[in-house]
Amino acid sequence: MRLQLLCLILLFSACRKQDAPVPAGPATQQEINNWILANMREYYLWNQSLPAMADGQQEPVAFFNSLKQPGDRFSVIYNASNFPRGMLRTFGIDYYVIPWAQAPGGAIGILNFVIPGTKAALNGLKRGDYFTRISNTVITPANVQQLGAELLQKNNSTITTARIGDNGQVTEINQIAIEGRSIVENPLYEKQIWQISGKKVAYLFLNNFDDYYNKDVLQAFRKFKEEGVTELIIDLRYNPGGSVTGSALLSALVAPGIDELKPFVQYAGNAKQQVRMRSFKDVLAVPSGENKVIPFSELAPGRLSLPRVFVLGTGITASSSELLINNLKPYMQVVLIGQTTFGKDVGAVSITDKRIPWSLFPITYKLSNAKGEGGYENGITPQYVSDEKSILPLFPIADQQDPLIAKALSIISGGGRQFERIQPPVKVLYDSRQLLSESSIVILPD
Repeated sequence: MRLQLLCLILLFSACRKQDAPVPAGPATQQEINNWILANMREYYLWNQSLPAMADGQQEPVAFFNSLKQPGDRFSVIYNASNFPRGMLRTFGIDYYVIPWAQAPGGAIGILNFVIPGTKAALNGLKRGDYFTRISNTVITPANVQQLGAELLQKNNSTITTARIGDNGQVTEINQIAIEGRSIVENPLYEKQIWQISGKKVAYLFLNNFDDYYNKDVLQAFRKFKEEGVTELIIDLRYNPGGSVTGSALLSALVAPGIDELKPFVQYAGNAKQQVRMRSFKDVLAVPSGENKVIPFSELAPGRLSLPRVFVLGTGITASSSELLINNLKPYMQVVLIGQTTFGKDVGAVSITDKRIPWSLFPITYKLSNAKGEGGYENGITPQYVSDEKSILPLFPIADQQDPLIAKALSIISGGGRQFERIQPPVKVLYDSRQLLSESSIVILPD
């Protein structure tokens, strides 16, 4: 089965770097660390304080981490043994855990996503389900992080579902089996058209940016255009990023008054890498892997060219998703609804060598839009704050009663702030999607 999305590797083929000289034959630890240091000098954004010599006594991960700036959260080095597994691509579910005093352990899990066709879905699990145990261990505020980490090391496990009564009391129901395997996901889950206050409103839910499915996104927009939609809601609430080409393609389908030579992204590197501007044409030309190039000219049947777009986001919305939000702003009004996004305004190159069993991803660029605007390392703040967890159980994806969707529709229908209820965010003890947002990196073409 083909594994389509691992957020770190979506554009590797477009930007592999092999410039650093490496001798022939099996690589020693000293040679590996020399290779790491040479590439960090060339590409690392903060390369001014690197050592003169590589320490051959340290193993590669420790040596690489010793080179990173203290505030660098995202530069990584991977091999087959330490590549992170994601909950959704392993068990077909994502969930978060919140405090709940009446639960057996004082905390309760909520499934926020279940991929159709997985064992979890076939066994009856669905978005909004509550659960109290993982692998028959009661969830508590103290053990929830450990349970999540341990689950990702397993191939089979269970969760114990529960119901919450009107008085908040929790009753356990069934122990449901879940199976760990590599899962393929078409990230385009919903594409709908609604009639709202005499306006045709298009809604699109996209769970990540994967170039294999760009043609599906284009087909959805062709339908939107044929139906004459005048408003658009893009739901990126769980989208941790992925392909820059996918982000550029969706942006080009939305933005008015652009052509293929208009700038999509600007990135600023160290003294060697300098500042580079890439147009829509540049980025569309380098989809990940062997995926087909969809040139700007082929987007015409789906280009909506609307004056504004509503984007639904959360603290999981990261990387290429934030790139779309920020980089559409020079061209149109972007109305962000939800919560402050993750905050990843940097990009990397992928560095590999046939002799070296590691892949290196040093942060190489600060990202900005066509106007040079960026600086969202603390996330992008929404104009309208809303939390899907403020109303439980969760509504299905694309349900118009969902708090984020309902807010967008109230603005579209002229309600503005009429129905806005500012509430403190629900405390989250653990979010299984967080790992993908942390590990995803915008990998940019050269």
